[in-house]
Amino acid sequence: HFKQLNYIVKPKNKNVHNEKSRTYDFFFVSPKASALPTLQATPSILYTKINGSEVLTCECKDHSCQEVFWYRYLERTKTLQFLVYVNSAGREKHGDDLNGTRFKGSVSSGQKVVYTLRITGLQEDEIGIYSCMFKAKNLMPVGYYIMPGVNPPTVQPLTVKTKKPVKICNCKPSSSPKGCEQLVLWPGIGALLLLAITLAGTLYYFSRLPKKCRHRFTKTNPLR
Repeated sequence: HFKQLNYIVKPKNKNVHNEKSRTYDFFFVSPKASALPTLQATPSILYTKINGSEVLTCECKDHSCQEVFWYRYLERTKTLQFLVYVNSAGREKHGDDLNGTRFKGSVSSGQKVVYTLRITGLQEDEIGIYSCMFKAKNLMPVGYYIMPGVNPPTVQPLTVKTKKPVKICNCKPSSSPKGCEQLVLWPGIGALLLLAITLAGTLYYFSRLPKKCRHRFTKTNPLR
């Protein structure tokens, strides 16, 4: 029996504009396929270096998850591949034609049961969705979208506009009452005018003084 599983891959960072959403249709073969739900999930995106490694985890809230199946959907070949089976005792069984040294499954139990899959030597042709399925509850966690050899998209920096500081002039108000400036100003102007008139009169007097002297000398000269 075949059951279609829909996966939608979206960018994890909202500021990223380079990544486009991708939709994948999975067809899972299982004796209990009629019980499998149709999922719309957003996996975590992992940008891995070539020959790099990743550690994936699947958590179960209680101890009823005794068995887990790890699988992947390869983007390049559009194929679904079973990776490894792990039970609560730590026993694992790998899929056919799979290098067991590259895929290591393990389990740890406490308040939650956590199944872990470590993958090494990732290559560019292994880009795709990696996830697990708990056999008892037919639960399929969100999973991971692994992209070996792909660089993370650049995030556009946020531009913050800074406001120019407004200069504030702290001018002290004049302590003089209104009208006092005129009372001080007019006497000063009057003193300057008086000084100017005095200087003008003095200069005029001295400018006339030599002429008076010559006039007196001319009058006294004939008497001799």
